[in-house]
Amino acid sequence: MQPKLMSMEEQEVYVEALRLLNDNGIHYVVSGAVALGHYTGLWRNTKDLDLFLVQKDLTAALSVLATHGYNVGTPAPHWLAHAKKGQYYVDLIHGFGGWRAAVDEAWYERGPRDTLLGQPVKIAPVEELIWIKSYVAHRERFDAADILHLIQASHGRMDWQHLIDRYGPCWEVLLFYLNIYEFAYPTRRSDIPAWVKQELHNRWDALKQQAPPRPEMTRGTLLDRFSYLIDVQEGLADGRLPWVEAQGYADRALVHDREEAQEMVQGGKVNPARVA
Repeated sequence: MQPKLMSMEEQEVYVEALRLLNDNGIHYVVSGAVALGHYTGLWRNTKDLDLFLVQKDLTAALSVLATHGYNVGTPAPHWLAHAKKGQYYVDLIHGFGGWRAAVDEAWYERGPRDTLLGQPVKIAPVEELIWIKSYVAHRERFDAADILHLIQASHGRMDWQHLIDRYGPCWEVLLFYLNIYEFAYPTRRSDIPAWVKQELHNRWDALKQQAPPRPEMTRGTLLDRFSYLIDVQEGLADGRLPWVEAQGYADRALVHDREEAQEMVQGGKVNPARVA
């Protein structure tokens, strides 16, 4: 696989990083724009390479890259580290930015093999790629088009049951994107198996018969840490908390996340849909 739009300098940075990780037996999968191009043939230049790995392998990966001249850092300890050389980044991602889940071994075990810039790699499974992208629903960035193109390109090879299982109690998010898919591509509704739609519609019908959860909460923070911050400030419980605790983090980590988000809003770095 030879991604388009990459300069020779950029390729050299990525080739070295991939070779170092491979030579040291560090497992990862390639995600981001490269994975999207692998499945859909759609390429874009982002000046970074996204690699997903389990958290226990992160220290070893950063150590290897730092030893060979990469400037490494951990800007978001619960999900993101990076290694920079020149103007190009290798992002080392081990969780969802919105705290929904940690990257687990299944990402690597299920990933298809390929060759990227002459290096043997595994690509993020399409189901996992859709899963993580579906929680990127910000005012500033919304990955719906990527998700729809992934479904369009891979629907015949999709493990739909695995995809449903990945969402767990957040299955409504998947139903949302499938509805958007049928809206965007009304002549391709058959791309989504009838049993998948029936399963999710049955869950929707059952949900309407249930009492709403208590205490009042917002799960919008799983989608956008900024635009739903005001709802938490006005008294709604932060729907990320169960996922934070499930990954072994203290409640304080989520408080810090909200404080950081508020500072970014006040500093004008982001413009959320609602502010106090």
